Amino acid sequence: MTPFMLRVVDTVGGLDEDVEPIAPMPMTRISQRIATGTGADRQVAIRSLAEQLVCEANAVLPSSPRGGDEHLTLFDETLPHELAFNVGYRGRAARVSTTFEDGMAYGRLVGDGFESELPQELDGPDALPDLLIRLLVESR
Repeated sequence: MTPFMLRVVDTVGGLDEDVEPIAPMPMTRISQRIATGTGADRQVAIRSLAEQLVCEANAVLPSSPRGGDEHLTLFDETLPHELAFNVGYRGRAARVSTTFEDGMAYGRLVGDGFESELPQELDGPDALPDLLIRLLVESR
């Protein structure tokens, strides 16, 4: 098993205990306008890693005692000037997007538990595991 798979197993196993697990906050930064190519590269890198991590998590997530499987979902949105994907679990979701406008790119993270006065974006692909673990923990 990968380190992320072990982390998912530890997290899900800890959800049944009396101790409240701590939902890690993924590293974010204030959204910045960057070059279109750089923004597209970042979005593709984060999206590619999201697919890998969602697959790893789903391989070790147990079946629900209520019947049926409960797994992380991942789906893409293709809009004229935006690349985006959504990751969800048990009714909670996060959306990671990059908008392209006037030769610039602008990243954004929105979703349950990510409210901020200023627009935020993931600090990079390394922030993604914490985002997924946060969805698992907060979806108890």
